[in-house]
Amino acid sequence: MPSWDRGSGVRDAGHSWLFGRKLQWSDRKCNGERMSKPSSRTAPEWSPASTHLRVGATANLRDLGGVPTADGRVIGRGRVYRAEALVRPGAPTTCSIWDEADAEAYGALGVRTVLDLRSAGEQERVPSAWPVATGADHVAVPIEEGGEGDTDYVRQIREGTRTAFGVAEMVGYYGLVLRNRPAEFGAALRVIAQADRLPVLVHCAAGKDRTGLLVALLLETLGVLREVVVAEYALTGTLRPNRVAAYASLFGDSGVDLADIAVLFDAPAVVMAGALAELDTEFGSAPEYLLHRCGLTREDLDILRANLLVQAVL
Repeated sequence: MPSWDRGSGVRDAGHSWLFGRKLQWSDRKCNGERMSKPSSRTAPEWSPASTHLRVGATANLRDLGGVPTADGRVIGRGRVYRAEALVRPGAPTTCSIWDEADAEAYGALGVRTVLDLRSAGEQERVPSAWPVATGADHVAVPIEEGGEGDTDYVRQIREGTRTAFGVAEMVGYYGLVLRNRPAEFGAALRVIAQADRLPVLVHCAAGKDRTGLLVALLLETLGVLREVVVAEYALTGTLRPNRVAAYASLFGDSGVDLADIAVLFDAPAVVMAGALAELDTEFGSAPEYLLHRCGLTREDLDILRANLLVQAVL
């Protein structure tokens, strides 16, 4: 069993790769395998920031359309969105608030299915307003581990049994979720694979951990290069910076230094890189994890690719 506590690799929100040294094509991976350098026709220019959509009060809404694969295709526009939770006014939460004044902008997304990954308790306490905002069906696939500001880790920090939470702990947390929730990840990807469910919007609380893991599994399965997967994940940290400050009041009496627990609320690229590296170690690749732990078939993976990928327009 791997330790789920290692990882490296980061790309900033611009165009430069910051993996400690510039990556060579021999370093790049897709589905756990090293890739040969593609031609210029199979490497369209792409920036993580290009996925961001400014709609209403949301900070972390993104259209995965345009994310490139190693073989020169891209995800089609308006097929899969990812976001943070959107809630009704007055909800006791730090999530983004639904405002009816933005109804037209939300409706323009064309979402048919909202895939809610928050725990059953989170969904009961604070129902998602995404179905109201978009007119979409709500599909709940609860992943109990997680919830920004609502985890055992937060309780441990408040009680003083944990005084720090760094990259290694975050990679370990992601590994725990992947080990504990293969059925949920499989169910969520089956929803995304259904053409009549598209466009799908997937969210959890912050749109960071549970959403980040599901999106990473999806991108790896579609053939997106590893460093692109990691960069896409890390964009959350740019769009929602210094999130620990929003929860500072929870830790006022704990004596903890917020800098020592900031990673719990952030999205460092090294975390996703580490989690996927450990997934490779145990299963060989993300698609193999889906096949052998999540109950998906090769036909399911082929359907995902057929329904989501299009040829890049150069």
